[in-house]
Amino acid sequence: MKKRIMVFLLVCTMALSFAIPAMAASETIAVEPTNVETEQEVTPFHEFTQIAFRTYHGVLQWRVWSLTNGRWLTEWADM
Repeated sequence: MKKRIMVFLLVCTMALSFAIPAMAASETIAVEPTNVETEQEVTPFHEFTQIAFRTYHGVLQWRVWSLTNGRWLTEWADM
């Protein structure tokens, strides 16, 4: 008896799970692409930098270059 009830519940569950996708809406919604403004500049959250070294009059110096913005962030400093 328990086996019949379990089989019945299994069949009902399978029948409902296969029937639900068939009841999906037949209308399709047209989605139009949005316009992207090209005037805005994308700015990264993290700034990438590179440290440059040189020897000036026998003194080792360093300076930080911004790879993100393409400019020096610091002046030459002695080590």
